[in-house]
Parts: sequence; C-alpha cells; structure tokens
Amino acid sequence: MRTILYCHHYSEISGGETSLLELFRHLDRGRFRPILAAPGAGPFANAARALDVEVFPVEYGQLRRVDLLAKTVRRLREIVRQNGAALLHANGPVTNVPAALAARLSGLPVVWHARTMLVPGEIDLDRLLSPLTSLIIANSDAIRERFRGRSREKSMTIINGVDVERFHPSIPEGSVRDELDLGPDCVLAGVVGRIAPVKGQRVFIEAAAALIPHYPNLRFILVGAGLFGDEKAYENELRRLVTEQNLEERIVFSGYVRDIRPILAAMDICVVPSESEGCSRVLFEAMALAKPVVGTDTGGTPEVIEDGGTGLLVPVRDTGALAAAIEKLSGDKALRKKMGAAGRRRVEENFTIEAHARKTERAYMQFLGGMSENG
Repeated sequence: MRTILYCHHYSEISGGETSLLELFRHLDRGRFRPILAAPGAGPFANAARALDVEVFPVEYGQLRRVDLLAKTVRRLREIVRQNGAALLHANGPVTNVPAALAARLSGLPVVWHARTMLVPGEIDLDRLLSPLTSLIIANSDAIRERFRGRSREKSMTIINGVDVERFHPSIPEGSVRDELDLGPDCVLAGVVGRIAPVKGQRVFIEAAAALIPHYPNLRFILVGAGLFGDEKAYENELRRLVTEQNLEERIVFSGYVRDIRPILAAMDICVVPSESEGCSRVLFEAMALAKPVVGTDTGGTPEVIEDGGTGLLVPVRDTGALAAAIEKLSGDKALRKKMGAAGRRRVEENFTIEAHARKTERAYMQFLGGMSENG
C-alpha cells in the first residue's frame, strides 16, 4: 500500500473540495492510503476525517513570503518522513509550489491538480513553474489548454466524476417544494454553487426578472453562499437587488447547503450561468438526477453538456439568451424529461466517480515503480 499526501489550503467546502472528498471516498484503500495536509479546523478537514483520512494541520502562506514558504515546506517534509508518503498531490495553486519543493527535497514525485480557468491578464504560474512538477491533472480539456509547449507533455485530462448511486433520479425531493410553497404546476429553475461574480448569479437574477412578469408559474432559487474574500459582500449585493425589485417571493436564496441532493431533486431546470468555468461539479450532479441543464459556452461546460441533447448552451453574460433557454425548457415538460434522461445516460457512460478514481490511480502508478495493478 502506498501513502499519498494530499495538500489543500481552504478550510471551507466548495467544488474543488467536494471533488477531492469524492476521490477520498472512492480511492482503492487496499492500494492507496490518503492523508491530508490542510488547515486543521473547519468543514473540509472534518469531512475528510469522516472519510477516515488523517489530517495533519498545515497553514499555507503567500508564496512571496519566503519565510512562510520555507516553514510550510519543512512541515510537509516532516509529514512525508513520519508517514512514509510515496507521492504528493497538490489540489490547488496555493499548494503547488510548497508541495513541489517538499517532494523534490524528499526525492518524490508530485502531482498538481489544475481546476480553474485564468482571469484575463492573469499570469499562469502553474504553467511557468511546471518544471517543478511530475504531472499536471486538468479536470477538463479547456483547463489543459493552459499548458502549452513542454508543459503539455506533463499534463493530462481527467474530467470530474459523480457518484451515480448517491445522485440518482429516485432521490426524493423531500419537503423542499413544500417549503418553497410550489404548486404542482410550478417550474423551479436554480443555480447551485458558491456565490461569486465569476459564477454569473447576477445574470441569472436579471433573466429571472425578465421572465417573472410573463410566467406566474416560474420560481427561481440560488443555492449557496459567498465563501471566500469579498464574495459575502457580493452575495449581500445580490440579495439587495432582489429586494429592491420586490421579487423575494419569486427568487429565493437558500444559503449554504452541504447536501444539495434534495434541492437538486426539487428543481426542474439546473442553470450554470458562469462567466468562466473549468468543470462545474453541479453539471454532473444535476444530469445524474436526470435534470436538464442550461450552461454558458465557456471552459469545460461544452465538454459536459450536449447542446440540444442533455441541455442548452448560451453565450456568457447574455441575459436574453439565458432567459430564452429557461423559457424554452419551462414551457416544455416533455423536453425537460427527454433531456434529463439523456443527461443521466451520458453521466453513466462517461462521468462516473469510479472511472475518475481509477484514472487518477493509474496516473499515480506512472511514478510508483514496483506497484502492480493488483497492488
């Protein structure tokens, strides 16, 4: 059995954290032992412990603080020595450099997981510093496009996966629709994810506001919260926008929800209106629940949604196009059912968490000599 040291710097749980937790859940524990170097307190560390992953408290500082970087590298090397780690897996840009330095000083391979698109004008440090890593795993081909030239030789795509048993169309919607006071003819469209400018919730609200006067059966929900940096202020701004337009009865905010399955089950349409999206987890989760999806034609989203088959693609920041897509699906129950069924099949055939975990394990084995397929 080989010990893999995973490095992560956030204490809250969003998409990247959920993806790592799902890998922990489905990793072959007969062959690999996952341990985690991350902030020791908070929801993410607690969720990892619940999956029988030992957590070693580590605080990751800013890279320009050489003293903090050196301290983090020493701490990671200590964890490596004490646990006999065979490989380090960094789950984000803040952890990439310290994990790479600790691995190099320990004579071990290191994997970087690339999950985010670049902001226009942003310097791609992952690509510039790629000589430090053994392998870069991109969670979509769109992310992999960041790595050009010699960096591409070190990169591969392993797209996100979903547990098709945990996210199954048979999951009951519970009391969600009752709590929202939705009648049998009401159509619920929703956005799921952390609330942030890049996630496009403002455009979703604008599209909802355009549709509400004409469609009394339509309801809208925003599931999630601002988690990082100035995102809470942005969330408050969006809440004020809804209040000022007197739309509170038609557009509701659920706040942060750890288990989104009942809310997704209650939705008729799942919307991902992001301005930039590497590979949204909720696309897979909604499709696994046989829900039609509306997404923007950016990043990895077109790799997941089959436009006209499992959902609809619209241009980024196009309120009119987003409203038209929601309108089309809300008025055609048969189309929603057809697209939902196609989405479920597509996930089962292409995007299971088991396939994701096995591909990741095979990537590790490129560097773990002497380890056979049977362990």
